[in-house]
Amino acid sequence: MNKPLFCSIRTMINEFNIQNFRGIQAFHVTDLGQVNLLLGYNNCGKSSVLDALFLFSGATNPRLSISVNWPRHYMSSLADEMLKLNFYGLNPVFPIRLSGGYGSPEKTRELTISYQERESEIMNLPTDSSGNAATKDFRLNLDAEIDHQVYHSDLQIKGNSTSKAEVNAPGAESYQEELKCHYISSSDPYSNNVALFSDLLRNKQEEALFEDLREIEPSLRDIVVANNNLMVDVGLEKRIPIQVLGDGIRKLISLFIYLFQARDGILLVDEIDNGLHYKSMPILWKSVLRGADKYNVQVFATTHNIDSLKALNQMLQDETFQSMQARSRVFTLRKTSDCLAAVKSTYPQFRHLINEEIEIR
Repeated sequence: MNKPLFCSIRTMINEFNIQNFRGIQAFHVTDLGQVNLLLGYNNCGKSSVLDALFLFSGATNPRLSISVNWPRHYMSSLADEMLKLNFYGLNPVFPIRLSGGYGSPEKTRELTISYQERESEIMNLPTDSSGNAATKDFRLNLDAEIDHQVYHSDLQIKGNSTSKAEVNAPGAESYQEELKCHYISSSDPYSNNVALFSDLLRNKQEEALFEDLREIEPSLRDIVVANNNLMVDVGLEKRIPIQVLGDGIRKLISLFIYLFQARDGILLVDEIDNGLHYKSMPILWKSVLRGADKYNVQVFATTHNIDSLKALNQMLQDETFQSMQARSRVFTLRKTSDCLAAVKSTYPQFRHLINEEIEIR
């Protein structure tokens, strides 16, 4: 496995492999950086790679195998279908395998997720002659080998109703997860903003955020929490809800506060520039590059926006962020049959492609 050449993140993921996850039969990527941008056509698998990284980072937590689907409303009311959603082709014959190396000195982990169903020990009693008494139990088994130590956990649904699930993690409960990971989904990028912003205020980290926001809204003075909402002072008689300023401001707030929450860990961002005007994208990337460096965060983000790529190129050429050039990677994802290939561009390659207007997405 490749050894990291830079970055003091103790848990930075260096390489990552996927087998039999959603529409991805096989995927392999090496030489990951501190800031990793995933490109590719719609439905090529960018978001699935982020979801797989999220499961990989919480390898002993079986709840994630179901909850990772909720932000996209990717679910089913039937237990067997719910538990099969993440398997390649919805067919659990072949288990999901997620593996990779992280940290320096490098550690390895491999997560295997398998599906099991069996006749239930509890029988439903039919109320009439046409009733069916047969009942099945459905289970996801998670077997994680982390730095040569094995942990088992499982999630079980009894009967074909998804209203309740039992979690069993006897060995995993004693394990302290090293890969601290946060995820900003594309469908709900503003969830938990109020609570996380309060934490930012307690730690006196808000001024750098305000500086960035003033580049979009020069009249912004401050932001406070009131009545479980973010209220902004823009010089009016009263503070106004942050929603009034639009999605661009809210998106930048989300990115900043999640970078702070993910310090010394990993941040996943789906559709990082969604909702932003192209003139705001340099501010976006300034916040990401500065936050990743300051808070020691490894970032994985998806996009297919050319203005966003140009803005990233622009900010990496800025003297302030030139040290991030060697720590940044752009991966173009290409689907070949049911396998997913990652074409890597280091910063010099990325800069050449953007400057020469060569299609990279």
